[in-house]
Parts: sequence; C-alpha cells; structure tokens
Amino acid sequence: MKPRKPDPVTLELIRCRLEAGAQQMAVSLWKSSYSTVIREVLDYSTAIFDDRGRMVAQSAQLPFQMMTMSAPLQHLQSRRLDWQPGDVVLLNDPYDCAGQHLPDVMTFRPVFQHRRLVGFTGAIAHMIDMGGGAPGSYLATATEIFQEGLRLPPIKIIRAGRRNEEALDIIRLNVREPEKTIGDLTAMIACTAVGGQVLRELAVRHGVGPLQLGMAEILDGSERLLRSRIKELAQGAYRAVDFVDDDGIRDEPIRIELALTIKGDSITTDFGGSSPQARGPVNATLAMTETTVNYAIMAALGRGIPKNDGCRRAVRVVAPARSVVNAQFPAPVVSRVTTCHRMVDVMLQALAQVIPNHVMAGYYGVSNICNLGSYDPKTGRPWVHFEIEVGGWGGRPNADGLDGFSAHIHNLANTPVEVVESAAPLRVERYELVPESGGKGKFRGGLGLRRDIRVLTDDVSLNLLGDHCKFAPKGLLGGGDGARGRYVLNPDTPAARVMPSKLSNYRMKRGDVISMQTPGGGGYGDPRERNSALIERDRAEEKIKE
Repeated sequence: MKPRKPDPVTLELIRCRLEAGAQQMAVSLWKSSYSTVIREVLDYSTAIFDDRGRMVAQSAQLPFQMMTMSAPLQHLQSRRLDWQPGDVVLLNDPYDCAGQHLPDVMTFRPVFQHRRLVGFTGAIAHMIDMGGGAPGSYLATATEIFQEGLRLPPIKIIRAGRRNEEALDIIRLNVREPEKTIGDLTAMIACTAVGGQVLRELAVRHGVGPLQLGMAEILDGSERLLRSRIKELAQGAYRAVDFVDDDGIRDEPIRIELALTIKGDSITTDFGGSSPQARGPVNATLAMTETTVNYAIMAALGRGIPKNDGCRRAVRVVAPARSVVNAQFPAPVVSRVTTCHRMVDVMLQALAQVIPNHVMAGYYGVSNICNLGSYDPKTGRPWVHFEIEVGGWGGRPNADGLDGFSAHIHNLANTPVEVVESAAPLRVERYELVPESGGKGKFRGGLGLRRDIRVLTDDVSLNLLGDHCKFAPKGLLGGGDGARGRYVLNPDTPAARVMPSKLSNYRMKRGDVISMQTPGGGGYGDPRERNSALIERDRAEEKIKE
C-alpha cells in the first residue's frame, strides 16, 4: 500500500518533534564536551536529515554551520556509501567532502528502522586544535591547506557499533590537545545517537513511509513560504561592494562585490566582481558562500519560516571558480569566516535598498580570533587557548545596536575570565566596552569590546586572525561608520605596539599583554534625528564622551 502524507496537524507535530530532537542533540553535545570551544564558546551545531541528506530540522546554534552540513552528507550519498546500522562517519575536508575548514569536524549517523534507512543525524563542532602550523590550527601565513592541519576524508569512525581505534590514534597523534579533541569527538558521536532515537520513535509511531513524506512536505512548505515573501519585494537588481582588509600575506584589500537580483519568487546573488582567490587563508569555498547568502536572506525574510534546506531552493548563488568566494584546491581556508562576514555586509547593503526596515547597519563583522599556545615547562605537554571576541551590532530601524554581542552568522558566547585563568597560564586584566566605538545615527551602533590578556609564562605563541582594522563597519541611511578594531601588544606602556590583524607564531614572553579591541557597529539613520533622551542616557552610561 502506498504511504499517505500526514495530515496538517500531524505534520506540525512531526516538525516540532524533529526540531526538539535536534535541540536535544545540542544539549547532549554541550554537556558531554571537553574543550572550552564547545562548552563555553558554543561553537557547534546539530541537525536531523531525511534519507536523501536534506536538512529538515536544526538546533538553535550557529547559522554559519548548520546549513553547510547538507552538502557533505549529500556528497556521501553520491558516493553510495555502504551505510549500516551502528555506523558513524567523520570528516572535515573542504575539498574532498565539501566540509567547512579543518577545525570544524562533522559526524553523521544513518538511522534505520527494521533495516530501512529513515534518515540521518549529524553534528559539527570546532575542535580546539587539528594540528598544523599554529596552536588552534589558525595559521595566518598559510598559503595552502596542507599547512592548516589534519585533513580527514569520510571515515567510518564507528563501524557497526565498534570504534575505529586506528583512525582515532591518527587524530590523537596529530593534535596538540588530544584528550580534549578525542573527548569532543566522542561527545559528537554520542549526540547523534540521541537524534537517532528521536527518528526511530517517529518511524514507529507514524511509519517510515509517512514520516519520509512528512519530512519532504516540511521542506516544500518552507520553500513555498519563502517564495511568497520574495514575490512581494520590489523586482530589480541591487548592488553592493565591501572589502576585507587583506589576506595576511599581501597588504592589499580584497573586494567582495554583489549583484542581487529579485525576479518573480526567486533571488539570484552574483559575486562576479569579487577578487581572485587569495594566497592567504581568508578564502571561502562555494558551500560557505551559499550558506552565508541563505543566512542573510532568511534573517531578513524568514521570520516564522522553519529553517531547513527547502529555503535554499528559492536562492541561486553565482560565484566564479578560483575567486575568494569560490576557492579551489589547494587554497587555504581556515579564516574563511572573514570573507563570509563581509558577504553578510554586502547582502545587508543590497537588501537595504529593498527592505530598509528589515536590516541593520554594518556590524563588527569579524571573528577576532586570538589563539595562544605553548608547552607546560614541567610536563612538556602542549596547551592551547582559543579566543573569539565579538563586537558591536549595527544600529537597527527602531533600536540601537547591541553592545559586545554576537551577530549574524555568529552565535557565540565568551569564555568566562575564571575559565581562562584556570585552564592556562594566563590572566585577563581588562574586559570592558570601548566608549565611542559605535557609529552615530538616529540609532547608535553597538560598542566594541576590549579584552587584555597577560601571559604568565615564557615562549607563548600568539596567533591573530582579525579584520575591520582598515575598513570600518559601514553606517546605513546616513548613519556614521563604527570604529575599527585593533590588536595592541603591551597597551598603555612606553613599549605599546599595534600588531597586524593577521599574525602567526609571534613569541610572547612572560608578562606581555595582548589587547584585543573589537570593532563597533555602524549607525542607522541621520544622527541629527536621535532622541535627546537617548543621548543623555549614553553620556550617563559613559558610552559617549561628548
């Protein structure tokens, strides 16, 4: 008998249970993790997929990660992998299997009911280290992916319920913090089993056929909703340009150019005017570009629409091969998020020409990565401190930008001072908002952050991958630009020195301080229209000085 599609009420119950299941996976991974990157920074995501590898439900984690998980899973499906109950596949390579960058490892588990494939569960998480030329695997001077760490093709890390100890040994021998890395991988494997139980329960309750028809209808429903909203927009082509400071190798700006065309119920984004593939590690693969574009469209238009792969069908991305937005092997990509942040900016600038009341001004737009690492002088064991700081939101159509808060493709938390100081020979000496860093406007841009870290031992490797130190976050509709970021060694001393925003393996000595000062957001609207009460409040809170 041909299976019947679930009725609307049952369909909504299935959708909500899948989303709750994805969130259960996220909680499991978070509670079981070892490293601060997952436990504190929250750099991970989880999702549930149908039997064709299409993402149907995701947890509320990182937008940048979640919608990139389908491409590698569908790549595995195209290889006709011999999936068996109890298998878990692990991978990370952006070229061999459409991964993100090497520190972001993915795990996928097939879910069977009576030996019939129901769907998949998956997790992606940032490892604290994956080897390569710098602690944390962020080598700002990398010119090819081989320098960035351990490349993992699809490996059955669990085969029919048994751990692949040989593969785990290879990973263990190639990373600086093996206990944390293997611990985090184990947590990822375990969380996919949590999602698998949810899929099996739904298959038992509704039947495999009706469940799969229901998942297909969930995808179709999201597509219909998004297309209906696109159809309401003003038709036409809208252009925007922004720049990445440099690639860390050449002191030249990198152009990100966008032509966004709205036609009927679909959107085409063309990055044809963007710079060629860079020598340094700021390149983005096509999968990263597609994910960033889809994020920006869903953020602007997707309120109330279930976020899944159905949303991608209404959007076409054009990106020239061997450009900085469609990098080809063997280009380094560890800091691909730098270029993706700037793609968010050009998407916002283009969409502001169509729906100015639905987008914000330019935001801090950079991951502000500062990795520190060395070796314990007593045991000889390596340690790595992974630091990401955020900055100011852009001013919004009806509110100021948030101060020092994660935005857009980010959804990260900070690492508490107590955790930093208990896990490594470091001391956090300042952690505060930067006054005057938000752009002026009818609605002010959010303030950037300052975080000063002192090293308490000798021969510590400092690695930076930042941006927006030359080009400021842009104001919108007459608003002023936000303040640029900067990194300063030994600030407020006669020996103070502004450091390059992209730096590898600079040797710090005991007592040195690195100060991260992140960008503020751009202002929204004419500053002359700002409410006087808001100006007085800013003065009282010392967010402005004048």
